[in-house]
Amino acid sequence: MRKKRIFMACGMKMPKDEELIENLKKIAKHVAITGWTIAQGGSSTGIMGLMVDEFAKYSNDIFMIVPKKFRKDIPGLNFKELMLVEDEAGRLVNICRQCETVVVLPGGSGTIEEFMYLIETKKYFEHNREIFVYNYNGFFNDLFAQLKKCVEHGFLDKGALSFEVTDSVGQLCSLIDKAYGFVEEDKKRKK
Repeated sequence: MRKKRIFMACGMKMPKDEELIENLKKIAKHVAITGWTIAQGGSSTGIMGLMVDEFAKYSNDIFMIVPKKFRKDIPGLNFKELMLVEDEAGRLVNICRQCETVVVLPGGSGTIEEFMYLIETKKYFEHNREIFVYNYNGFFNDLFAQLKKCVEHGFLDKGALSFEVTDSVGQLCSLIDKAYGFVEEDKKRKK
């Protein structure tokens, strides 16, 4: 039986905030030592590269879902398992099929696209993946306000917003543990 997979929705650009970078490293380390396989979209740059590089210090269980247009980048990627897909749409479909949990980290339009795709497909019962959003310093507050406005105007059912939000690394790590199936006794044994 394979390990559970967790997809990190994040960007190909590096943030300017050093505290955020350190927090992301803590998250990647926690995911690795907890026993997950990290799934990534196939870039060695920005937050995507940072998360994989940090994760790889503790585990080699890295699963890449790479669109064919980026196949030239494959030799430079660090992974144990690779899935080559037709395009971005195929990558998003396979994130839902191949990963049990998704963590949305601060990022740009690609990250927001992944998040919206996950909300939209979960709303239509195409997947039941747990979605956790790391809302570092309120990064997603404006997006959440827009989604709330969509609900208020009847364009979106409130149930579509079934994801958990935290601005705390510790709380995010606890949610990740819970998604993996760890309980307090498991955590004590790991220490």
